[in-house]
Amino acid sequence: FRIPYLSTLAQVFFWSILINSFLFAVISVSVKGNYRERNFAEIYIDIDQYIQNHEGAYIWKGKANISDIEKILVRFLGEKKTKQALKIFNTKYNITDETDTADSRLIKFSENLLAGRIGTASAKILVEGVTKEDKISLPEVLNILEESKENITLNRKLTEQSKQLRRLSEDLQVANTNLIEKDKQKDDFLDSVAHELRTPITAIRAASEILLDDDEIPTEIKKEFLGNIISESDRLNEIINDILYLDKLESGIIQLNIQKNNIVETYHKALKPIQHLIQQKNIHHSEIDLLNQKEYEYDEARMIQVFQNILGNAYKFTDESGMIQTKFIEKDGQLNISIFNTGKKIPEEDIELIFDKFYQSKNQNIRKPIGTGLGLAICKKIIEAHKGEISAENKEIGVVFNIILRHEI
Repeated sequence: FRIPYLSTLAQVFFWSILINSFLFAVISVSVKGNYRERNFAEIYIDIDQYIQNHEGAYIWKGKANISDIEKILVRFLGEKKTKQALKIFNTKYNITDETDTADSRLIKFSENLLAGRIGTASAKILVEGVTKEDKISLPEVLNILEESKENITLNRKLTEQSKQLRRLSEDLQVANTNLIEKDKQKDDFLDSVAHELRTPITAIRAASEILLDDDEIPTEIKKEFLGNIISESDRLNEIINDILYLDKLESGIIQLNIQKNNIVETYHKALKPIQHLIQQKNIHHSEIDLLNQKEYEYDEARMIQVFQNILGNAYKFTDESGMIQTKFIEKDGQLNISIFNTGKKIPEEDIELIFDKFYQSKNQNIRKPIGTGLGLAICKKIIEAHKGEISAENKEIGVVFNIILRHEI
């Protein structure tokens, strides 16, 4: 085998390479390689394809049966989705149904499918569990899968509970803020009540001290002082009664006496005690009755109280020669009552506050000249107890109070 023009070292190298290459080619063609050898060989064949192809770019050193991989996919994805996925995979890589040995592409493809459900790490563990290199048996792998499914369900429940707890925490924060505000308002209200109570008490005490210390006061002046004492005592009693009544309304202690009554007649009963005051102030009062039927279900005594409070406010804020107009109309199966008066308007920013029992204590500049400041708050509670609505709005020359009542409560 000597080649004349080559040195001894070159001849040894040439014949070694030639013989090794020949034997390598003959053995490779004659003997079928295992899947580990095939997977390594895939790296060196069409490298561009494996860079662009996600499944083909995966290097896998194990060996598994397609049937085992399919069992895992069916258990988690369901039979229908598994068949669809494998059909797409086989079409993509031109693989026949006769093949039962999984290659690197199917392994990576299966891991990707499972990763969307149980995570990448769990998917890798499950797929590796059915390879021949791993000691984990198929039943053990399926048990792991069942546990993973349970963990996923548990995680979902925990996530939902976490969201619910977050919402509850936010609601509690809002409630806490409202309680702090209400507590502050309560303090303001108590200050207002203390002021209201102190005013008549001070007047009563002053008049009593004058009568006690001066024996020579003329009889007419004594009568005037005594009249003031009686008047302030009545006012003190009115304040206390309103506070107690409002507290009972809020706590639901007072029960309504619901009966069928004529709403127009009820209004006249409420108007009668203050009608002479309205006439003395030369205020024009009128009614517009557009009702086809006048009987509705409500507590007449409470509705009289509502009408008197609103009419009392209208009287106090309407200038002489002004106007108070009440309108009754039924609309959409509901009774609508509007009581309009000319005179001072309500500041727009306070429209929603006038029925709040804390309203006066926060808006001292618009306090009513007479009364406890609880009348409109009581009206609102009574109407709400009837499942109705009450509101106020400014008009061009005054204010209108709107009351809505339904046929049945």
